[in-house]
Amino acid sequence: VPALSTLKHQELAASRLLRSIEKFIAQEQWQKNEPEMKRYQLAGFKALDLSHEFDKGLAKEMKQLEESGEQNIDTFFEKHLLTELSLSGFKVRLNRNSRNDIMPIVKTLDEFYALKKLRYLCEAINRKQFLGTATTHEEQHLLSLLKILEPYTTPAYPYLFVNVYRMLSAETYQDSNLYYLLIKQYASRQTEITDTLREVQGYAINQCLLWNGKGYPEAGDEYLWWIEWRQQHQLLFENATATNPQGNLMPVTFRNIISIAVINDKKPAWIEQAIEKYAPHLPPEYSETYVAFAQGLHHYALGQHKKALRFLLMAQAKEDAVFNSTIRRWYWLCLYELDPGDIDALHNHLLAFEKSAAQ
Repeated sequence: VPALSTLKHQELAASRLLRSIEKFIAQEQWQKNEPEMKRYQLAGFKALDLSHEFDKGLAKEMKQLEESGEQNIDTFFEKHLLTELSLSGFKVRLNRNSRNDIMPIVKTLDEFYALKKLRYLCEAINRKQFLGTATTHEEQHLLSLLKILEPYTTPAYPYLFVNVYRMLSAETYQDSNLYYLLIKQYASRQTEITDTLREVQGYAINQCLLWNGKGYPEAGDEYLWWIEWRQQHQLLFENATATNPQGNLMPVTFRNIISIAVINDKKPAWIEQAIEKYAPHLPPEYSETYVAFAQGLHHYALGQHKKALRFLLMAQAKEDAVFNSTIRRWYWLCLYELDPGDIDALHNHLLAFEKSAAQ
């Protein structure tokens, strides 16, 4: 190209092109955030002194936020920013009177902060339950957060994080189940899965695993209900590609499905169907070990303990300490079912496991 005949001209054109590309990338991302686009449009009306357009647009946006079924952190944040936009600026300062009350800004800020803080407290409790992560918070401060959000904890929004927090922090299964059922009932009625529901269903599933592990088999049945719900709403399989359009199943999810089915005395035919249904979706590098484990448990459920032992020996998960312990536990149970009187064999198996765990 004659206009780019020198290296300097070429480098300058390339730099300008890259800057333009970067601006288009930013523009595309911004356009995906429709509430922010509307808010900037309103700010533009206000800056141009187009009061009628501003008031009309503001009323429309606030109405949509109030009627939104997705009363999440983003909703509360937008309410705060729009309230702030409506109660600030030159004209507001110019017309000082008793109606220029700034407290709505403070109120919407408190609501946004309370929900965001409670959201992180829920995650902290969840991590403490499953990972042992330490968490501390002042009870008095927490009560103030719940009080602020009380008007929004209604049948219209039973999945709000107030109920999630109460589900997670309950000390008994019965108390936790009261709030869990509100979440389940809401989820079962939804046809459109919102970001909030995606997040909340993860907490509900973890609670099912937690209480099932503490000896409540009905919680295990609830876990299997969520598995069906997730598949129904295309949430169960992940990482879809052109060669694998349905996506993969997380190996730990496959393991939980089969383990809970056996513990909760699901019929062997149900377990066999679950293996056939979900095993093809395992990532290839996990398939051999996890299918062998599942077949071991299937034969355990059938009472075929020698076959179960052979499959469990094929399941190698030495680098996964938790899974390895699970395999050994089921292996020991098979040995016991074969001959509960062979105390030496059972004891030696436990000693071998103790030595490997110490290493």
